[in-house]
Amino acid sequence: MVGERTRNRTTARSPAAGALTPPVADSVDEILRQWAVQRPDLDFSPVGVLTRIARLRNHFDASLQEVFDRFGLSAADFQVIITLRRSGKPYRLAQSRLMTQLSLTSGTVSVRLERLERAGIVERGPDPADRRGALVTLTDHGLTLFDRVTPEHLANEDRLLSALDHGQREQFVDLLRRLLLSLEPGTSQVGTTLGVRLESAPAARRRRTLVGLSDTPGLLVADVTDPDLAGDLRRGDLLVAVNGTALHSEVTLATALRDRPGVKLTLEVLRGNEPVTVKLRAAPDPDATH
Repeated sequence: MVGERTRNRTTARSPAAGALTPPVADSVDEILRQWAVQRPDLDFSPVGVLTRIARLRNHFDASLQEVFDRFGLSAADFQVIITLRRSGKPYRLAQSRLMTQLSLTSGTVSVRLERLERAGIVERGPDPADRRGALVTLTDHGLTLFDRVTPEHLANEDRLLSALDHGQREQFVDLLRRLLLSLEPGTSQVGTTLGVRLESAPAARRRRTLVGLSDTPGLLVADVTDPDLAGDLRRGDLLVAVNGTALHSEVTLATALRDRPGVKLTLEVLRGNEPVTVKLRAAPDPDATH
């Protein structure tokens, strides 16, 4: 039973017990080994992922900054330059839009732009569409700087990934995409083909545990937007599998929709903590895998 299987999924277990021994251990393996001895009752396996990501980020940032230093830039400066450059000619964005694309506050963006403006890399002017806003443009000097820095930057990034071959990089990208989609609200709209609005597995687990339901990974039906498409699906249902494959990510659902267009889907659902099977046919959607 789905409910019984998933209710017990969070039972603590030492990550060392039953885990494959790596041929070569890294620094995080040692941390996990120590926890397996000190607190074998707790599941420290998330540490194996998140701590490695954090440590990789530290290594990456230090190495990338070495290139930026040669051009008198910071990583933050370069983010502004490449965001303007990829917008296309005339390499100009409203400051508010630049702020959104960089996921920064107005104050932080202003500080960065002041520094780049003094260096002659960007220039700001009035925005005809917003009397209180400004347009930010990459100058000729900024464009030349982009052309000088970017080849070295990309070569440096490629070197940092030298331990992974092409196939491994693609696998890694797929896994990272699944994680990022689950943490970026509104990025994927795959639920619309089922007539529902879905929330990611992390959000679903938070919501369910707050109301005393099982801590089960799955996609939560946050709203029914088209009852005809949604069929027997209800608001609050948790989609835990599609055609026998566990649903931890919208990518899995999008793949099922892409691979079997027009074919009925079998969804395993938790309604509360009770397992339910729902069969329905999704509407055609060319953007379902995006």
